[in-house]
Amino acid sequence: MGNLNVQFIKQMNPMINEALISPRLVNTQTVEYLDWCTRLANGSTVTAADVSAVMQQLEDKLLEILSLNAKVVCSPSGLIFRPKVSGSIRQSELKAKLEAKKAAETDPEKAAAIDVNRELKTSDLSISDCTVSIEVVLPKHWNALFQQRATLKRVSKALTEIAETTDNSSESGGSSDNNQQGGQQTGGSTGGGSTTDGDNNGGENTDPEG
Repeated sequence: MGNLNVQFIKQMNPMINEALISPRLVNTQTVEYLDWCTRLANGSTVTAADVSAVMQQLEDKLLEILSLNAKVVCSPSGLIFRPKVSGSIRQSELKAKLEAKKAAETDPEKAAAIDVNRELKTSDLSISDCTVSIEVVLPKHWNALFQQRATLKRVSKALTEIAETTDNSSESGGSSDNNQQGGQQTGGSTGGGSTTDGDNNGGENTDPEG
């Protein structure tokens, strides 16, 4: 089981002209590539170097197969990679193009033949207007399994700021003692750094899970 640190943010939504409180993940960590390979090799008969070699092959072969207009099922549960194409042209965009073409035409007869209000046709969208990309389709039950393994932990704005300040100071060569003193002062000014909403500085915990 793992904890996902969540902070509640209050902001004004101009679309509905109402205050809105929404969650966001904070203090997210990164598992680097070599660490990821080591984790995959743990408990198996292969080494991290073997895993890395397979991952390199996966990258190369996956792109090759996707370029052949085929989707690839990459996991026992049904993780799918497939090619995707996007691009569009609207009626208003066609009209703007035709108007520009008509204005640039020096031959009066050819300019008069350009109908800027004609109906949009499929031939108006060209291959050069399209972009290819890779789409990832997650297995449907992954979210349910993930929800069983991960739990949400509510953190206050003060605690998040202390963690971010500590990380930044460590990268710039700041001492841990100074970071701890700064964290204590910040926590004291916000009600002891208790688990509350980000905009509640009184230190009162109104969330039964917090």
